[in-house]
Amino acid sequence: MLIEVVAILVSVVLMAAVCGSEIGVGTVLTSLLDFPSLISLLVLSLPILLRNGMWKDFVRGFKLLKKSYTCSLAELKRALDVVELMQRQILYAGVILTAFAIIIVLGFLQKPEIVGVNIAVALITVLYAAVLEMLLLPVQIEVKRRIIDYMEAE
Repeated sequence: MLIEVVAILVSVVLMAAVCGSEIGVGTVLTSLLDFPSLISLLVLSLPILLRNGMWKDFVRGFKLLKKSYTCSLAELKRALDVVELMQRQILYAGVILTAFAIIIVLGFLQKPEIVGVNIAVALITVLYAAVLEMLLLPVQIEVKRRIIDYMEAE
């Protein structure tokens, strides 16, 4: 998991360096930070985990990244279901928020000076959803691997 986070950060910095050669790397990096978009994405995605105790199963998926952590087959399957649910939830939340933002931008086409900035804000939600999805993929793969290992051991 740490490797994935480092890879994402390095790629963002490299892209900022390439894209920001004329306007400055710092300007590009700050333009990639939009906390309302990130918070909106999380607000649409996380509440489903609080229902029916799914939060524990979601956290269990991350605990499985530690080789020493063990659990039953039923717990593994619940963790896999919840991680896959969160992947879909984040994807759909990103699409909904982006569509919502683009609809708003299209309502202001008579003001061309604000269109570019608002399109960037609309698209950053997709970027955040993709990054969160990239962070959940190793968890999903590890849970699937543990299920296979568990079934082979029996």
